[in-house]
Amino acid sequence: MKKNLTISKLLMLVIMAVLPFSMFAQEGNNKKKPVEKYWYIQADGGLSIYHGDLANYNGGIWDDFNHYWSNGDALKNWNAHLGLGYQFGKVIGLNLKGGYGLLAGHKHDQALVLNSAPEQTRYNLSLDRTNYIEGNLNLTFNLFNMFNYNPRRVINLVPHIGIGGIYYQAGNVYHQDGSDAAEEPAIANAADKRELNFTVPAGMEITFNLAPKFDIFLDYTYLFTGTDNLDQVAKIARDEENRIINDKDMYSQFNLGLRYKFNDPCDIERMARESKKITYRVEPDPLVEGDDGNVCFDIITTIPAEYFEKKAVMNLKPYLAYNGGQIDIDPITFVGEKVKGEGDFRVNYKEGGEFTKHYCMPYQEEMADCELKGDPMFYVYQGTIYPTQDEIVKNTYFTRGATEHLADGVTPKDEWEEKTVYDTTYTDNYDVVCTYYFKKDRDNIKERKDLNKAADKEFNTFLESGATEIVIAGWASPEGEEDHNNGLSTRRYKAAEERVKDLAKAKGKSISISSKSQGHGEDLDLFEELVKKSDIKDRDAILSNIDMNRSRRASAIEDLCRTYERQLDRGRDKDILPQIRRAVVMVNHPKMVVTPRTIRVKVQK
Repeated sequence: MKKNLTISKLLMLVIMAVLPFSMFAQEGNNKKKPVEKYWYIQADGGLSIYHGDLANYNGGIWDDFNHYWSNGDALKNWNAHLGLGYQFGKVIGLNLKGGYGLLAGHKHDQALVLNSAPEQTRYNLSLDRTNYIEGNLNLTFNLFNMFNYNPRRVINLVPHIGIGGIYYQAGNVYHQDGSDAAEEPAIANAADKRELNFTVPAGMEITFNLAPKFDIFLDYTYLFTGTDNLDQVAKIARDEENRIINDKDMYSQFNLGLRYKFNDPCDIERMARESKKITYRVEPDPLVEGDDGNVCFDIITTIPAEYFEKKAVMNLKPYLAYNGGQIDIDPITFVGEKVKGEGDFRVNYKEGGEFTKHYCMPYQEEMADCELKGDPMFYVYQGTIYPTQDEIVKNTYFTRGATEHLADGVTPKDEWEEKTVYDTTYTDNYDVVCTYYFKKDRDNIKERKDLNKAADKEFNTFLESGATEIVIAGWASPEGEEDHNNGLSTRRYKAAEERVKDLAKAKGKSISISSKSQGHGEDLDLFEELVKKSDIKDRDAILSNIDMNRSRRASAIEDLCRTYERQLDRGRDKDILPQIRRAVVMVNHPKMVVTPRTIRVKVQK
């Protein structure tokens, strides 16, 4: 073995890493977490470090690395791999990977023999780019999961050992002067052909879990080889019979990699942490005793999109809690879309949903002063759905969400009465102040001075009323490209905005332009309405064509505008298309809408 073998340093790295990272272990309940088994692919690459005869360790293992880097030779020492693996359980895995790399190095003040020939003894030699193709099969061990299994742990420590092969071509060997410069020509040219030998890789990987399906990792692997010919030289060392001893060459790799896992994660810990994303509504609230002596109500559960794991089961346990006890109610079971068993409701991962469960139960005196609560519990489906939370605790690993207040409890029937209340809402109700018109494909108000003079007068009258906030809508006629007309309508609304601001300033008034002001593009509704009211020759043909092409209404009307352009725009202000090219100034008078609703309230004694 080489003088600077770093196994002791590697073991020290393991000890130092385990101590701080052990805090990531999480306490579970009395059942083991379900184990994820999965295939994965990975890619990694980084630095190759040579540990052969031409490797200078006067300053420790990093001396060569610093030497290569400072001399611009780092590209002579690199490697890259692709791999495929399988995780058998919480600890053991297996992967197969292959790759390509380069090795280089140098050695000072050491007697070296070239090509195992004692008469070719040299000093101060350097190796230039031994290239190799390698493959190996590795057994992996997740150290942290040996003590506490957690597939979502942020950091894991994974040692590995395996067996493989190296198919290499030894590089040129040069003589060096005192400044490390290589003298030309090479004293040993690169080998004519590749050689095949075995390797034994052993190393350690620190894995960082980025997402349920993605890991990024740092890996240091030391590769023992069965050859002393990676650099074409051997150190001068002799046994008792004065024969030259050939130690085996070795090299290591320090790589950064990315792994994609073909797993089917079911993160019930996340569901429990984020259980507040689920919302509950109870009708009626508070609960009441009906005329028949029963308490009837609906629990309406809303589960958001991309929340409910596909293999998860959620058991919601509702209960009426009162001072000194509780009354349990039938639980509600929600199942993910990949669960084969049946629950009360099946939840789609991407869509979520709203689910209603109806309850009726006889009134009891304890219900008079209570509240309806709910406890959510989550577990991974493994072939059995458990109807109660006691059975879940007994049989499988689970997580708990936050206890929820669902409703206030129960008003006895002789203590409530129905009452009508009125909900008041307001809807937008716009009144037109004035309308500015524009020429075809234009946004200049001054070009239609004849029409817009009347609009100015109407707006000045509006200013005298004392109103301050207005809404402006810009429109375009439906001939031409839709995107162009959208921009044109916006420019028209902005032109009208500048116009009314100037008029207000001239009157010494202040106005506010509502944020609801905008360009609305093509006014297809007004086009159809004006055609219906018109007396143009081909009115019926145009309307029939619109009805037949209702699914592509915009493009159909655009075609009609081109076909019947002479009838739709004959150059008169009252023609159809000129009436649509406009910006409308409006004032909003919100309309009050009153809606009656019946509620139950306690009788005032």
